[in-house]
Amino acid sequence: MKATARRRRRATAQDVARIANCSVATVSMIVNGKSAGRVNPKTEERVWEVVRQLDYRVNSTASALARGIPNTVAMVCPDPTNPFFALVLDGVMSGLGDDLMLNLTTPSGGEDYTSLTVQRAMAGDIAGLLLASPGQMLFGDVAPTCPVIVLDAEGQYTNFVTINLDIASAAHDLAAHLVDLGHRRVAYFGLERDKETLLHRRDELHSDLVVGGADFVVPDIMVKQLSVEAAHEAIAARLEMLANMGVTAVVCGDDLLAYGFIAAANERNVAIPDDISIASFNNLPYSAMMSPGLTSVDLSARELGARAIAALRALLEHQSEPVSSVVPSRLVVRQSTGAVRD
Repeated sequence: MKATARRRRRATAQDVARIANCSVATVSMIVNGKSAGRVNPKTEERVWEVVRQLDYRVNSTASALARGIPNTVAMVCPDPTNPFFALVLDGVMSGLGDDLMLNLTTPSGGEDYTSLTVQRAMAGDIAGLLLASPGQMLFGDVAPTCPVIVLDAEGQYTNFVTINLDIASAAHDLAAHLVDLGHRRVAYFGLERDKETLLHRRDELHSDLVVGGADFVVPDIMVKQLSVEAAHEAIAARLEMLANMGVTAVVCGDDLLAYGFIAAANERNVAIPDDISIASFNNLPYSAMMSPGLTSVDLSARELGARAIAALRALLEHQSEPVSSVVPSRLVVRQSTGAVRD
């Protein structure tokens, strides 16, 4: 018979109060060292005995709130209107609980944030800091004044706990999918931004394509703004060039770019995937509703945010020393990719 392990429920202050026959307020005063002259010694002894029996541990974050210690988490991200970061934010919110609040700090205009943005976030009375998809060297001469968790910063900020995306596996699966469909002449459509996570997507994909006998056969198509409108304009001017160069598949660094590509192709009667296949990264919720449905790598944005706040909470509550981790990805194949026509 296979045994099923059951996790023991963590004892609460209410459990201690019930068994010790006293109020929760009395338990709180005792375990937080505020009982001197206020609680009967026999009651205090009885409470400590129950604490030992139940292995009760104080919730450090909630206790800190009661003592007036900061309970606000600051999060810095490039653009909360980007659906990817909205999903990351949703994951963070799911782990805040009732004892933590979130202060979101963003740059103006949706541009990448700088050290000044980070300094502005740290200027408040905060318990911890989350940095989402940062660029290079954000802190400069300013040292963090609280625990920091860095999200989606492959190969950077090794002095901090990092929660990264599994870009390597994502690129490998996407490259293998395109090669299996017969694609050898591929183009890359990305964002003109010096951000490690975006560069990593492109470089890993290129390496895996070359291994499979494929390659990027035209210069990368790059836009300065991550928007459907900017993508539409850029691709509308290049569809004929892609056809003349024999490109059979285009990989977009983000689903928003792919949406603009599909719109431009539909306007000019370029059939997807018959004339050209389109694939992307992020698997935003709208990707399944596109026409055709978009093949995209799901980078698990919500999980990224949930892991980040869990790691920060572990630091704040001294539960355990969190370790850096990688969030798994998966390729979601839809109708926008197909076999190369003979």
